[in-house]
Amino acid sequence: MKKYIWKYYVLILLASLLILILCGTWGVSLLNSQYARELGQVGNITGAVCSEYPEAENILVSAIQDTQYSHMDEGYSILYKYGYRKNFLMSNNPYYRSVFTYLVSFFALTILCDFVLITVCFLRFNRNQKGQEMQLHALLDNYLAEDYSGLEDRESFKPIFNESFTDTLFKLGNKLMAKTRALAEERDHTKTLVTDISHQLKTPVSALTSCFTMCMEADTEEERTDFLQRCALQMNKLERLVTVLVNISRLETSLISLRREQILLSEVLTDAVNTVYEKALQKNISIKVLESDKENDTSVVLFVDRHWTAEAIANILDNAVKYSPSGSAVSLRIRKFYSYVQLEVADQGIGIPKAEYNQIFKRFYRGGHPAVKQSEGSGVGLYLSRRIIEEQGGLVTVRSAAEQGSVFDVRLPL
Repeated sequence: MKKYIWKYYVLILLASLLILILCGTWGVSLLNSQYARELGQVGNITGAVCSEYPEAENILVSAIQDTQYSHMDEGYSILYKYGYRKNFLMSNNPYYRSVFTYLVSFFALTILCDFVLITVCFLRFNRNQKGQEMQLHALLDNYLAEDYSGLEDRESFKPIFNESFTDTLFKLGNKLMAKTRALAEERDHTKTLVTDISHQLKTPVSALTSCFTMCMEADTEEERTDFLQRCALQMNKLERLVTVLVNISRLETSLISLRREQILLSEVLTDAVNTVYEKALQKNISIKVLESDKENDTSVVLFVDRHWTAEAIANILDNAVKYSPSGSAVSLRIRKFYSYVQLEVADQGIGIPKAEYNQIFKRFYRGGHPAVKQSEGSGVGLYLSRRIIEEQGGLVTVRSAAEQGSVFDVRLPL
């Protein structure tokens, strides 16, 4: 806004200078004309005297050229008889008086015009400033009311004070809008999480309550022992579920910090396989590591968090063992590329329909296959695996055909 008011001031200054130049030029022309008139009077006096007294020519010329004004007192004494005074003012001369009147009028008009222009500019500046202050207050009120509709049409938005300040306001609005949306998504996410946790905890808690009730009402020691075993089983399920839920909550709220380090792929795979080894042994399922070429790909050095990456791979292996038939095999094929390592986990299980490729990685999702419904699980293992791998710049996908097994494609950065 300052640059606009300075433009007005510069225009006013230029106009004032122009008027003053015109007034000065006009005043100088008047003085020149008066000077010419006085020269005409002197010439007239000289001509009249010389025509009557030719011998007085030399005296008149020497008197005109006399810079000491030797005869000035005698001249004043003669002129005094005809009304001329030594202290005769210019203002007493009608011609000079008219010149002074015109000059003073022009100067007064110039000052008046400057005052009017300055007043108009000040009023306009004040009005624009108040309008922009109101616009700023309205924009900030919209921000406080979480109304960011004004950010959508930037072209039609008038600048507030200046372009730089307006850009700062828009940056502030965009940041506030992003944070508001993030908070809204977080609230929705929290509500969904609480609902999902309540739903997941309801089944084991209800089963545990029923087992304890039946245990207390048991008639024989054998029945009491049986219900206590069932209670222990439900307690184990509840403990595993709570552990998984806590890990998900901590991961999503950034309470878990993934400490990436250089680690051998073989160490990560060893930790993951050891987690599911006992379950695979019970079903007589073998876990094999297949390498792509003669190079020992398991010696590749990754830059990942060892514990959480191993848990992510273990969740995928656990899923493969759970839904594979007894006596089958789960294979891990390793392929090394320029910037990442591809790990394929293939099983001979029930497979995954193509329509569920994206669904299985959602939190608490469980497929519609009868084997899935009959098996234990909470539907959070693959979700947790995807979050851990993606948080480290990796990627996990699946491809499968129904009743022909599944292949999980895990890509980890080097």
